[in-house]
Amino acid sequence: MASDPKSGTDFAKQQSVKNTTNYNAALAKKYWQKGLKQIGEKNLTFNLLASNDSTDSDQLTQYLQSQWTKVLKGIKVDVTNIPAKSFDSRAQSGDFDIDLSGWGGDFNDPMTFMQIPMTGTSYNYGKWSNSKYDQLVNRGANQDANNVNARWQDLVKAARIVNSEQAITPIYQQTTAYLQDSRVHGIIHNTAGTQWNYKYAYVK
Repeated sequence: MASDPKSGTDFAKQQSVKNTTNYNAALAKKYWQKGLKQIGEKNLTFNLLASNDSTDSDQLTQYLQSQWTKVLKGIKVDVTNIPAKSFDSRAQSGDFDIDLSGWGGDFNDPMTFMQIPMTGTSYNYGKWSNSKYDQLVNRGANQDANNVNARWQDLVKAARIVNSEQAITPIYQQTTAYLQDSRVHGIIHNTAGTQWNYKYAYVK
C-alpha cells in the first residue's frame, strides 16, 4: 500500500519487528509460562470479544481459540460473538480481555492505520498509550511535504514501537478474488478506500 520513497521497500517489511507477528509456538510457550509464574497462577481465562456481523468472525474466533488452547497449557478462552452495535459499546468501554477488530485503509498511506493507537483516539479500544509513538505520528502528520524521507522514517519508527509493545497484533490481511472478462478494460483496483473505480472502464 505504501513504499519507501528512497528504496521502494514496502512499509510492512520495514516496520517489522522480530518475534512479534510471526508464528513461533516455542517462544509463545516460553513467555506464557514466564507470565503465569510472575503473577503466581497456573491457569488463566481470557474473554475474546468479536462482532458476529463479520462474515468470517465465527471461523476466526474458533481458530484462535483452538490454537491458543492447543499451544498454551492452562489457558481457557471464552468467546463472546455479539452484534456490531453491542460489540462497539463493549469495545469502547474496554469491557474485554482480547478484542478482535478489523480496519480497512481509507487512503494509500501508513497514516490511515497509525492514527488508531494514538493516545485518546476513539478506536484505541485497549487504551494503549506511548508518548514517543504519539510524538512520531504527530510529526509525521505535520511533516513538511518536501521532507518525505524524514516523514517516512518517523512513521517506520512509530510502527516499530506498536509492534514491539504489541499494542495491536495483526492476524491476517484481507484479500479479494475476482474474475474479470478479458473484454473489459480500464477498471482501477484500489488498495484503499473504494475497492473498484469504474470511471475509465470500457468494453472492447
